[in-house]
Amino acid sequence: MELELWWLWLTAGILLLVAEMVTGTFYLLWLGIAVLVAAVLAYLFPDIYWLPPAAASISALLLIFFTKPLTTRLRRAKGYSDPAHQLTNRQGEVLEPISPTRLGIVRVGTEIWSASAQEELAPGQRIVVISQSSTVLLVVPIK
Repeated sequence: MELELWWLWLTAGILLLVAEMVTGTFYLLWLGIAVLVAAVLAYLFPDIYWLPPAAASISALLLIFFTKPLTTRLRRAKGYSDPAHQLTNRQGEVLEPISPTRLGIVRVGTEIWSASAQEELAPGQRIVVISQSSTVLLVVPIK
């Protein structure tokens, strides 16, 4: 009994989708969809061996490159609130010292963040969040 090639593509696509559920990165989602496209083409055109890998490559590249514009458009939609901007103007406490040349650790609400500041801040000092990047808060002391 000969194993048909489309089964391999289908299995790889399902495994990528399952891995996406575990990681939540969205990149494996796009790769999984691209491999499933290859599985369909391998099923429909079993004698054209170059078609599934080519289709999977093109599909994956298009999906990955168009993710950024699509998510940007969705974020501009009415009613969208980016959770990354919800910490601005909130108060917290320094857990590990912060200096202008070294990141420290702060607690804002129940969350722990890396933080930078323009001046020395000692543990226990109260702070307010001025801005936020993806992983680091810019804070100033409450005087």
